[in-house]
Amino acid sequence: MITFLVILFGLLIGSFLNVVIYRFPRGESIAFPASHCPSCNHQIKPWENVPLLSFLFLRGTCSACKTSISWRYPLVEALTAFIFYLSFLEFGLTWDLAVFALFGSLLIAIAFIDIDHLIIPDSMIIIGFLPGIYLWLTRDGQMLTPQVLGFIGLGGMFWAIRYFGEMAFKKEAMGFGDVKFAAMAGFVLGWDVGIVSMFLAFLSATLLFAVLIPSGVINRKQQVPFGPFICIGIWLGLLWGQELIDWYLTMFIRI
Repeated sequence: MITFLVILFGLLIGSFLNVVIYRFPRGESIAFPASHCPSCNHQIKPWENVPLLSFLFLRGTCSACKTSISWRYPLVEALTAFIFYLSFLEFGLTWDLAVFALFGSLLIAIAFIDIDHLIIPDSMIIIGFLPGIYLWLTRDGQMLTPQVLGFIGLGGMFWAIRYFGEMAFKKEAMGFGDVKFAAMAGFVLGWDVGIVSMFLAFLSATLLFAVLIPSGVINRKQQVPFGPFICIGIWLGLLWGQELIDWYLTMFIRI
């Protein structure tokens, strides 16, 4: 029953995230007006706004103008519910669950906003520091040194990539939003798990590009947002980063 409620709450948060992803970068209020079709301004009725189910019931179209509803809406809802479920498995029914499930929701919003607009809002990065402060306060200050080192180290590493990449390629190699985002990740995760997370971010980007570039979906000159890959790396590091470090050290010691 608890698992069901966690997933249900994740679906509801995912529905809210769809509003944030669409309105926040446009400078619109996320509270008013009520949800409506962007094509015909039809105000969405409560029964048309049930996560996942309404999309299936409406067959992916607006009930008024029959314009197709983007697949992204149910995807965000399902992905958020999955994040809440994984958080519950990892942290149980604790304050950690609430903090990091909502942190995962923030990462989802950042990822899709970066995909749409190639920006990572500063206000969202600032909010992202809150889980790091939570860890600092609840772990008797033991996380502070790794967090400060992570903030400086990851931020400095991404700044160097941005600076030297621009010198080498004569164009912006990485947005400054990514630099700030990486610094925030280092503060939340600490320097050790943060490094693992950024490795996973670059690995996921490399694997995806290895498929999309040869297939012609994207080209080498196309500007591609890196924020979603940082989000993937952060989340994987948050859940399994320490386990990956322990596994690596065990293998190294054996060798």
